[in-house]
Amino acid sequence: MQDTLDSFEIKQDTKWYELAPGRKKNNIIAAKAYEEIKQIYPLKEDRRIVLRYSGHFKNYNSNARYNQKTITYNLSTQWKEIDEDIQIGLIQSLMVRVYKIRNVNTGNMKLYESFMKGLSKYAKKHEFDPELEESFHRVNEKFFDNDMDKPNLKFASESFTKLGSYEYGTDTIYMSTIFKDIPESDKHYLDYVIYHELLHKKHTFNVQHGRHQAHTKAFRRDEAKFGHNMENELSRFLRRKKYSLNRSSHARSFKSMFRFW
Repeated sequence: MQDTLDSFEIKQDTKWYELAPGRKKNNIIAAKAYEEIKQIYPLKEDRRIVLRYSGHFKNYNSNARYNQKTITYNLSTQWKEIDEDIQIGLIQSLMVRVYKIRNVNTGNMKLYESFMKGLSKYAKKHEFDPELEESFHRVNEKFFDNDMDKPNLKFASESFTKLGSYEYGTDTIYMSTIFKDIPESDKHYLDYVIYHELLHKKHTFNVQHGRHQAHTKAFRRDEAKFGHNMENELSRFLRRKKYSLNRSSHARSFKSMFRFW
């Protein structure tokens, strides 16, 4: 899929910015985002500003890339259909990170934050791994009185560092495959990580200085309800699991070599 690319140039004169000849919608959106921030914060910028809608992103992801000559705001193509004010809030949220601006939170930035927090309500729920679904029901009954709406539940790839993640845009929990087919005696470790990810769904996030903050004090208080010392217990489980997988891998390699001989 090709990227849609437009830009405007900021000039250090009385007008502050000048749109490129095309005057496409994304030029206008980026210009408005900059103009509003400039009214609040003494921002000086003479680099070329680029707003790009890219098919390389999934869902509602975005980022900012910059060098001495250009600042590029990359948004997924899904953003093209979203209200202009929400897009402006997204760009401004990226801006405050690029320029390291503090204590700036525009009305459009609040709209963007509300939009992102509400995405899970409208996401399609149709992918439920049976093993993860069982874990969800255990956790939902014990900690949420069965009031938690079930998200999509999927295994991702094997990882000992990223055990799970929650994606707001699709209302999906992704879990490391190291929890796949674990014995009954270890399922509380799976439940703990599922619980952690469900807390992300419950508490969503706060935004400060353009950065999402998910592990708030309220989040940590709820997390502690699962049980004391769970982080240490989980670390021991991971070491044991990693050792077990390494032994299995060596054994398979030896058998393969033996057959070859």
